[in-house]
Order: sequence, then structure tokens, then C-alpha cells
Amino acid sequence: MINKILIKNYAIIEHANIVLNPGFTVITGETGAGKSLLLEATGVVLGMRADRMMVRDGMEKAVIEATFKDASLRRVVYSKGGSKSFKNDVGISLTDLKRENKARVDFHGQHDQQFILDKSTHIEYLDRYCGHQSMVQELEKLFLEISNSKLMLEQIKKNERIKTERMDLLKFQLDEIDNVNPKLEEDHDIKKRYIRMNNFKDIIQTYKSASNEISESDQSLVNKLNLIYQKFASTEKFDPEISKIKNSINGILLELEEVNSNISAQLHDATFDQEEFGILEDRMSLLESIKRKHGGSIESVLEKRGKIENEIKELSNSDQLAESLADQIIKMEKKFSEIAIKIHKKRKNESKKLSKRILDSMSALNMKGSSFDIIIEQEKDKDGFVSLNKENILANSKGIDKVEFYLSANPGEPVKPLVSVASGGEISRIMLAIKSVFQHLDPVKTLVFDEIDAGISGKAAEKVADYLLRLSKSKQVICITHLSQIIRRADYHLHLEKFVKKDKTNVKIKYLNKSESIDIMDYMFSGKTNIGA
Repeated sequence: MINKILIKNYAIIEHANIVLNPGFTVITGETGAGKSLLLEATGVVLGMRADRMMVRDGMEKAVIEATFKDASLRRVVYSKGGSKSFKNDVGISLTDLKRENKARVDFHGQHDQQFILDKSTHIEYLDRYCGHQSMVQELEKLFLEISNSKLMLEQIKKNERIKTERMDLLKFQLDEIDNVNPKLEEDHDIKKRYIRMNNFKDIIQTYKSASNEISESDQSLVNKLNLIYQKFASTEKFDPEISKIKNSINGILLELEEVNSNISAQLHDATFDQEEFGILEDRMSLLESIKRKHGGSIESVLEKRGKIENEIKELSNSDQLAESLADQIIKMEKKFSEIAIKIHKKRKNESKKLSKRILDSMSALNMKGSSFDIIIEQEKDKDGFVSLNKENILANSKGIDKVEFYLSANPGEPVKPLVSVASGGEISRIMLAIKSVFQHLDPVKTLVFDEIDAGISGKAAEKVADYLLRLSKSKQVICITHLSQIIRRADYHLHLEKFVKKDKTNVKIKYLNKSESIDIMDYMFSGKTNIGA
């Protein structure tokens, strides 16, 4: 859940410090008041694309901060280009920032509606519901390898020169890996050493400060305890219990001596070698570069090296090359077929469950009597290498299936492709229905809706408001809206107003009380408001 958003010099927003609450919050304001800018800035701090043109005119940079229960995030966008990202004030790459926040906030806007209107994306929704994305990714990788291998085999048959070109590439890759010569776990060990050296000054300062507090200063712990020890020693003859206390203090003094001795040893041995630090940095860079090229880990690099060596050996015998490649293709096609059929069966089973859940949600959104189907089809091909029901099927990067959503918004009407029959208001509600189904599968705690009310009114708007309110019982829901039906159901009402001060446009952002909220709703209909009167 987002606890707070701080925005400085982002477009027309000079400064905004907004506390966000659990539950259901609506955002209102006239066109151009900055509503979408507020959500856009939130997206930027979570890793979305940052445009230097969004830095406020005349300013060097824009700063957006988002505070969560477990982390504080900051993104700085510079007017000259580029940006920097931080988590808990520690620099973080944009890739890591995106990965870090993938499960924090889910945005829904016009882009999602365009996304659902592209039938090629429907298979992605179904696969996400099935939860077998890793298997689909394996299929995509296999399909690419099969396609590349078939192309290579064809080229080999046409021209022997491909052998030489392939050998040159493999030898280059092998030399590149061997020049780095990575060792298992080496990157983890180097990172530990690098972190220690990078924080060397703080470590030494900690040791010195501790040594000073323990024994070096006039008011050190040792000096104070010695004074106390002497006082007890001079009076122990009067009270036998004092001896126990005195001995305990002596034990503490001995332990402090040992601690101080350890600190002294650490300080004596501690040295900072700038040359070693530079070598570590260079080594880290080399390892990260080779890891990025070959799978993301040293294990995958070494595995890749083994495969390259094996392929070089195979290519060395040109007579066996075509035969070997053909055998590899057969094996890959067999593996692809097994996975594709397994995925097909799961898609077929889970599509019925997903259809029902989406239809139930649509019914709750005032689309009763509608029909929603997920159609899964295959394309027959005499040359297809996947066999299903004793027929050859054309394969694609996601298996053997084509998936499309079908809709009938009116009782008695047959279902037709969603992309050709759904109106704008229906698309908004279908997207909300789909979102609500998938929110039960996702760990996302915050849902952001940018004008989910597009194209709806009346009873449909009331149902959407009910649904958003229901979602807000388990999620933080933030919604830009123009509809009073939705505003009335919200727990909090955040209103934006644009104003000009000293020839500069700015935005005023304020939480409205119940009376002010009613005034805003009146203004939406009549153009008159009592706010600020």
C-alpha cells in the first residue's frame, strides 16, 4: 500500500505532499488540472518511463518519492536527460526498480482497454490465469531455437560457408568467456569484498569510535567501571555481598579488554588498497557483462561454455553437421510437442473456469444476461510437427493454440469476437471484471484506475462504484472519476485545482470533507460550486 507520495517540479505540479489512506480514494478535477499527471508521476517512481520534458519549466530536476510500509522509493528525473532511482536512499538500477515494484501497484487506464481490444493478447490473460507462464516461456525459447536451427540447416545444405561463419562465432564466444574465466560463486564473493571496501571508512570509524568509548577517552567505560570497582573494593570488608558485585564488574572489565583487543587487532590489520578496490570493480563489471550475455548467472555462463565446446567439436566434422542438426531439431520438436499439448489441455480446462469468473464479475457490474466465452482454436497444417487428435497442427511461439474472447452483451444474441462488438462502457466494465478476477491471484496491494467510468452512467455507474468499494475492502483503491455515483461511495475525496501564480501554472491538491465533496458533485452538473466561498 502507498502511504505517501511526494512530487516536486513535475510538469505543472510544483510541490505536492499527499498522504494516501487504505480503502477507496477518488480523485477529481477539471480537464487539465493534473489528475493524470499525479498518477503518471506515481508510475514513474515505480519504474515506468520517465520523460525529461516533464521536468517543470526552468527547473533542473523533478523528484518523486513514494513511501510504503517496507520501503521508501525515490526517482530523480533530470531536465537534461536521464534519471536516478533509489530505494531507502541507496541507488538502484531501473531494472531492479521495476522488478522490485511489480507486485506493489497495478495501474488500469486507457492502455489496458486498448490491450484487451488486441485479440493477440487474450492468450496472455488465459496463461496468466493458468499460472504456467514459465512453461510458455520455455515454449517460446524452444520455438525460436527450432526456427533458427531449421534456417541454419537449410543454409548449411545450400552453402558450406555457414559452417565457417558458425565456427568463427562460437570460437569468439568461447574466447570471450575464457578471457573472463569465471569461477562458481566468484561473483558473490567479490560482491561481499566490494561492499566491505566500499564502506571501509564507516567500518573504521565504527571501530575507532567504539575503542574511544570503551577505553581511550577520559570518560571511557573502562575508566568509569574501574572507579566503581575501586569504590566497591574499598567497602567490601563491610558487606560480603559487595564482593560478588565487585567480581562481576571485574568480569565485565576483562570482557571489555577482550573486545578492545579484538578492535585493536581489526584496526591494526585494516588497510584500504585503492588498487585492489579498482581491480574488484573491474572484475565485477566483467562478470556482470558476461553473465548478461549468457543467462544471468555464472552457472549459466559455464553451462553455455560447455555447449559451445560441444558444438565446436560437432562442427569440426562437416560431414556430420547436417545430420546432427537434424537430430537436434527432431528432439526439440518432440519436447515442444509434449509441452505444447500439456499447455493446450490446461488452457482448455482453465478457460471454462476463467470464463465463469469473468461472467460472474460482469453480472455484478450490471451486465446480467451477457455471455462470455474463451474460444481456443488450432490451425491444421500438413507439415506441422505437433500431432493433436491424429492431425498435424501448426505450431507458434506460444504452442498450438489461438485464443480469443467472445462476448454477447444482450440476452439471446450469439457470442461474437469481443473486439468487434463491445462498446466503450462495456470494455471498461469487462476490464474491471478481469482485473477483479486477477487481483485474487496477485499480491498487489494497490489498484489505480484512470477514468474507469469512461462510457458508463446511471445504474452501470452505481454497479461499478459498488465493485470498486468491494475491491477496496482488501486492496487500496485509487480512482480518477467524473461520476458522482463513484464519488459518493469513496472513503476519501482528493480534488485537484489548477491556478496561476506569478505567471506560473500550479496545482492545488486537497482532501475534501463531505460538504465540499457534495459541492464538487454539484459543480460537475451545474458548473457552480461553493468551495472556497
